[in-house]
Formats: sequence, C-alpha cells, structure tokens
Amino acid sequence: MGNSEDKVALAAMQPDDMAVAGVTEDDVIAYLEQHPQLFADHPQLLEGVELAHATGSAASLIERQVGLLRQRNEQLRERLHQLAELARHNERRMRHANRLAVALLGAGSLAEVANITRDEVTRAFAVDAVFIGLYDEQPHSEIPAIGAGHALRQHYANLMRTGLIECGPVDAKARQALFGEQSIASAAVVPLDRVQPLGLLAVGSEDGARFQPGMGTLFLDLIADLLTAAIRRHLPDACASD
Repeated sequence: MGNSEDKVALAAMQPDDMAVAGVTEDDVIAYLEQHPQLFADHPQLLEGVELAHATGSAASLIERQVGLLRQRNEQLRERLHQLAELARHNERRMRHANRLAVALLGAGSLAEVANITRDEVTRAFAVDAVFIGLYDEQPHSEIPAIGAGHALRQHYANLMRTGLIECGPVDAKARQALFGEQSIASAAVVPLDRVQPLGLLAVGSEDGARFQPGMGTLFLDLIADLLTAAIRRHLPDACASD
C-alpha cells in the first residue's frame, strides 16, 4: 500500500517540484559558477541540454557555445581590423608630419614657413582652410597680426589662458576672423607655444562633424610645435601676448 501511494505521489510531482534535498535553482547556478570545469569533466551532460532559439527551434548547449564563440570571434576580428586601419591611418599622418618638419627646416623666411604649413596641412590632412596668426601689433609677411584689440583675442581669451585646443562648430564672428568668406562649419584652434604664447593656428573644414569637442589632438599638437619652432627661427624677437 505504501509503495503504491509513493508511486502515485511521485507521478503527480512536476519537474520543478523535484528539487534534490531542497536544492534550488540558485544553488545549482552557484555550484556551476564555483565548478566551471563540471561540463569539461562530464561532456555527456552537454549533449542533452537544449536551449530554445528565438525562432522556436532548439540547439544543444555545445552548438550554442560554438555559435557564441563564432560571434565573439567575428567581433574580435572586426575590432582587430579597426585597430589595424587606425594604425595605418596614424602612420600616414606621421609621415605627413615628418614631411612638414623637413619642409619647414628648409624654409628661408616667415613667408615660406606660412606657405609651406598651409600647403602641407591642407593637402596632407584634408582640411579646407588653414589660418596662422601671431600675437603682435604689426603683421608679418604672409602672417596676419592678432593685436591686443583684435576680435580673436577676445573670442579665444580662454584658449590663451589654458593653452588647450578648441575643436567644434565655428560661430559666424570667429569664422569671419579666421577664414574670411570660406564656408567653414567646424574647426580646431590651436595655441602656438603654451609657455610664451606666440599666436594661433586654426584648421577648418566645411564638414560640420570633422572637428568635434573631445576628439584626439595629438597631430594638431605636433603640427603646432613644428610651426612654433619654425616661426621662432625667423622671429628672434618673439611676439608676446598682453
């Protein structure tokens, strides 16, 4: 009698109710986390585990893991491709910067320094406009002066104070002062010499998304350093900011 009742009771139990000695789902999860080698030691367990796809079909845990590994592999491959492309891009930029440095070493005057910089930066870094200005009351050959009362002194007063590059959209007043009538939508404005402010370098693009706040400025810093050194070679009495 007792055996018969036990069999009836066992048959009536649902799978979720058949916890072993009070073991819960959380207990099983915790155990698996503490023993990640379990399925490696008992691979036959994986063959019977099925996971439902969104389409309703089922696959074994091994198949699902293989699929996830393939997906992860594709993601890593894509990331590697992006990093390789970035490396190639940076190498090209470094070569352009090196060519600019060599050209500036051969410049015989301030006018040549300005013209070489504009030509090389425009061509090599694919910008639409380049501005170079010196903090001085008197303009120099091919380089305009940014005197004490100049609009750019007021507009970029914070940049002169902090020495930080400003990237982003350009308002009408700054655009006019830097690039005249060119239809520049975004720009990077770089201080020349952060220790003894010498002037400004600005590069502009007609693409409003080209220069954005927070973007990397390594090559802009490098170009500014090269230009500063070249200008000072031909300007013994360095310009001083107010």
